[in-house]
Amino acid sequence: MRRFLLAAIPLLLLPACAARDPDGDAPAQTAQAQRRYKTTATVLESPKHGPELCVGGVRTSYPPQCDGVPITNWRWDQFEGEQAANGTTWGTYHLVGAYDGASFTVIRADPAPPETSPPSAEERFEDEPKSPCREPKGGWKVPDPARRSERYLDPVTGAARAQPDFAGLWLSYLEPMGNNVAEDPGEFVVNVAFTGELARHEAELRPRWGGRLCVTRQQRTYRELVQIQSELHGTAGTDLGLQVVTTGIDESENAVNLTAMMLDTRAREAVDARYGTGTVRMTAVLTPVA
Repeated sequence: MRRFLLAAIPLLLLPACAARDPDGDAPAQTAQAQRRYKTTATVLESPKHGPELCVGGVRTSYPPQCDGVPITNWRWDQFEGEQAANGTTWGTYHLVGAYDGASFTVIRADPAPPETSPPSAEERFEDEPKSPCREPKGGWKVPDPARRSERYLDPVTGAARAQPDFAGLWLSYLEPMGNNVAEDPGEFVVNVAFTGELARHEAELRPRWGGRLCVTRQQRTYRELVQIQSELHGTAGTDLGLQVVTTGIDESENAVNLTAMMLDTRAREAVDARYGTGTVRMTAVLTPVA
């Protein structure tokens, strides 16, 4: 759920240059013998570790930090576009290489082009989750403007999440947010999802919240999503052939987001068969090169 106050995320800007082979014109025979994968990711070396392929996101400290997979043959003097600070060197690249389950061997690397300008408020608004409730005739009215501040939002959120059949909660903004969201959070609808008894839940929540409210139904409870998330990080994920990088719960989509190192057709089908199609939304760090 988006909070009223949002933190800015700095962008890492890197110039583009020609591609180079880290081992010259003759890639390692071991890399050629294995299946090749491609990815766009940050390569980072710090005083604590050698060059690694960042796979779980890059923390926005300065210098940045990440958790990753060791790269067996990376040489910074073979590339342009890196940055360095306080003993850490990093850069973002389009990579092709071989992965053996524990380390990555680079065959080809092209520095990624600089990031484009941040999306506008209108573009961010288009990507925000929408309310599943139809807009009432005459528009979304605020029943009690005196009780629609963050002071009242936290208690209604807690009351909803305490219900056994709670499924999700998120805000849907009706217009792009302004620059000072702390003072003016904008116009939004509080969407709360349950798996049953919607009329009862709405009757219990309405006295706690004076703003716009949408009470809707979803298929899986939040507890079920948490259980799926836990299983994917445990033996179930191993049994499904997954090397899990990260997972997260998307409350507006009533789904678990999964990022794995690799995902073939068999693994995707096994996940869908176990949890139901669409319950786990899957992406992979490494994509096979055709």
